[in-house]
Amino acid sequence: MLRPASTLIPLLLALFLPEALPAQSLLWKIEGKDLGAPSYIYGTIHAICPDDMVITDAMIDAVGSSARIALELDLDDPRLIVEMGHHSFMPRDKTINDLFSEEDFNYLEQWFRDSIGMSIVPMNNVRPLLLIGLLIGKVLECTPRSYEDIFMAMAREQEKEVLGIETLEEQLAAFSVIPLEEQGAMVLHMVRNIDSTRSAYQELTELYIKQDINGLHQLALDSGIEYGRYDTALLTTRNQKWIPRILDIASEKPTFFAVGAGHLAGEHGLLNLLRKEGYKTTAIQD
Repeated sequence: MLRPASTLIPLLLALFLPEALPAQSLLWKIEGKDLGAPSYIYGTIHAICPDDMVITDAMIDAVGSSARIALELDLDDPRLIVEMGHHSFMPRDKTINDLFSEEDFNYLEQWFRDSIGMSIVPMNNVRPLLLIGLLIGKVLECTPRSYEDIFMAMAREQEKEVLGIETLEEQLAAFSVIPLEEQGAMVLHMVRNIDSTRSAYQELTELYIKQDINGLHQLALDSGIEYGRYDTALLTTRNQKWIPRILDIASEKPTFFAVGAGHLAGEHGLLNLLRKEGYKTTAIQD
């Protein structure tokens, strides 16, 4: 399931996509048409070791010049945890036990006990993809952080409003297109192949540090890490829904948008969709 990203396809994307994107930039300025002031969009990685995190002056300036911050979800909403509880469970007739053979379930249970220090039995009704969050630290071999944490801290410090581009229900619905059995198979594959999983995440991290958004986009399509076979639901459809929302938010006040970096590049990526709407997108490189 975890396949190395092709080294050729990012080059083809750069050749054939309209107005081929610079390969190395995570931060972009959005301006033109009805925008009274520019907004910015930044590609995040949702889990990264603190030592690999880079906070640039350009990023700080972009946040500082924006009136508010918009993330995929409004992480400032106190109802989010409650909603997560409502939407994180499988249908009542399904349990994690049902997704695995007895041998595979016992293997997972023992692995979680030995490596994470906890049993998965109390989480028997939780959607399997949510278990991946428990694995990330072991895969990365650190206590990971996210750029969303950084932007939330900046918002609090600068007393800026935080918005969500989509609701938790919408996000979980997008990921729910992956059948529960396949979600379980993904978790089992990660655990049984921890070394190759670690190598794949290392490739993802290296591309991110290089700010290679074309490479990141292709890896999202090719790799089991980002469930690339479901890119229509996870990337394309969400991007199309996000564009009018992003433009409505940006037209009201200059906003700093932060979304997963895999959403930026590609024919159906946010940057290309913004240009199709008549807006100018400019790479900001520090």
